[in-house]
Amino acid sequence: MTPLDDVGRPGSRSASADSPTGPWTRPLFARFRAHTPMRPLFRCRACGARWPCQPARLALLLIYRGDRQGLRLHLAGKLLNALADQPRTDAVTLAVRFLGWLPGSPGAGADATGRQPPRSAG
Repeated sequence: MTPLDDVGRPGSRSASADSPTGPWTRPLFARFRAHTPMRPLFRCRACGARWPCQPARLALLLIYRGDRQGLRLHLAGKLLNALADQPRTDAVTLAVRFLGWLPGSPGAGADATGRQPPRSAG
């Protein structure tokens, strides 16, 4: 067990049943940083990668796990914002970046140029 594992656990040095928050001193995901887009470049605020970065994709899939159409609409809105903010960027490249990673998308697995990776023979 690392020192961070027992922070906020009942019986640990930092936990107190009398504290205003009860025996838990930290929220479960206190160290999680939201991976949100930073406009106008649409880079991730947390990690600096092109948004949606891998942690943002995972979070979006979890948030919209029962509503794939809602996720597509949310990402389409972000795509429209990106197109307005970056008029010189190729629209297809942005569309693949924002929507091509979704499960069941025609471009799922495509790289930034929209090309599918070569399939291995076997």
